Amino acid sequence: MTIRLQFDRIPPGAEIGPHRHGVETVVYVASGEVVFEHGEAMDRRVAVGAGDVLYEAPAELHLVRNEGTVDALALLAAVEPDPRHLGTMLRRWEEDEEPVRRWMAAREEKGDGIHRRFIVERADFGSATFAFTEFELEPGVGQEWHRHPSSEHALVVFEGRGEITVGMIGETLQPLTGIRIEPGLAHRVVNTGRAPLRYYVCATPAADPTVDREPADAPPRRLDA
Repeated sequence: MTIRLQFDRIPPGAEIGPHRHGVETVVYVASGEVVFEHGEAMDRRVAVGAGDVLYEAPAELHLVRNEGTVDALALLAAVEPDPRHLGTMLRRWEEDEEPVRRWMAAREEKGDGIHRRFIVERADFGSATFAFTEFELEPGVGQEWHRHPSSEHALVVFEGRGEITVGMIGETLQPLTGIRIEPGLAHRVVNTGRAPLRYYVCATPAADPTVDREPADAPPRRLDA
């Protein structure tokens, strides 16, 4: 499965929908706040703030509206349905609780200059499609070389600057940079800036990035002829 990403900047008073996506979609609200209205009668409503993640079931009729006074920045992630499980395309949200995971309620881990916040974990929303983890690296901190054998990762930066190396290819990280990492590819992230580097990782199929992880050797350095 390949993760598709889309940024939406939603100005005050703007409304998107009502519509249905036909695929499982999660929305990370990077800044601002939006209101999510959904259901066949459009009679359910919940506010989604910065750092929260919203799940939009494939067949759920919904709209998103910015009722605030500043722009809201939302990042949508979606994948094509698994052909072995096409029934997921008919799913609607029928739970009593709203389909939102709150940033403040997320499980956290801290150590070695890295702060991890597990906003969406496997089986949240009754789905094994997505996991969302927020990372914050202190200045000068770098991850060890590693790979994720089971899941594709999409990494998007929201604050700070750094570098990512995937295999033998290096890329500069800066706000709104997006990088796709295929399963099994060795990589590492380093904060090369003077401020914390904050980014989020969307994994599919859903997996804890600290569990679906194994050490990897750094690729050989390229030598000019």
